[in-house]
Amino acid sequence: LAAGCASGTAHSGESGAAGESGEEAEGAAQGTSVAMKAGSRDTTHRDQAIASTWDFGQAANAVAWKKLVAGVDHPLDAVEAGVRVTEADASIQSVGYGGNPNALGVVQLDAAIMRGDTLDCGSVAALEAILHPVSVARLVMERSRHVLLAGAGAQLFALEHGFKTQDLLTVKAREAW
Repeated sequence: LAAGCASGTAHSGESGAAGESGEEAEGAAQGTSVAMKAGSRDTTHRDQAIASTWDFGQAANAVAWKKLVAGVDHPLDAVEAGVRVTEADASIQSVGYGGNPNALGVVQLDAAIMRGDTLDCGSVAALEAILHPVSVARLVMERSRHVLLAGAGAQLFALEHGFKTQDLLTVKAREAW
């Protein structure tokens, strides 16, 4: 078992649970989609499933499933690969590149990842200028004694592990802000 997630954040005094406005939270309930592959003719992966809580997660599901079927060292590899698809999609305004900025006009991202077999987990919050926070969260889990790094500490950790900074604020997100 493995799980991963990413979200945009609403820091600096903005309201909302887990970075979601009330409108986005309502959309989450209405836009829920699940891709289940369990029970297919492929008996190797019979007890495995990939699920998303948002419609835009279908592209992530497809990538994750393809990796899972191709064979990965751990299902977490497939989860991370799928979440990275969503994080890099500029058309999705709630997470990752192109995500809506906070009240100060800065895109801050959160991500968490967990191994179901060991219950080890890692997460980052309010991470700025790093395209793939889920990958940073995984390194927090695997290469640190922490469970959560936030803000400048999360960014420093990412930079120390070879991640490059980039502007995550797209023209569309800037205009909406």
